[in-house]
Amino acid sequence: MNPPPQNSAQMPDELKARKLHLNGIIVGIAGMKKLNARANEITKVETLTIDAIKAELDFIDIQLKRKGG
Repeated sequence: MNPPPQNSAQMPDELKARKLHLNGIIVGIAGMKKLNARANEITKVETLTIDAIKAELDFIDIQLKRKGG
């Protein structure tokens, strides 16, 4: 895990950057599914991965609300 930031004012920016990155991963997964027509069904691993990313996004939203970001 990453060490906590030195400046607490930087934390909302880091959380926002992480949120953008995780959203990009979800979009990338969706894009790969569209490109590969034979892989229309979502595997259990993909479902678990997407669920974990969404849970992390929810956690980031909570942290941003606490920090006022």
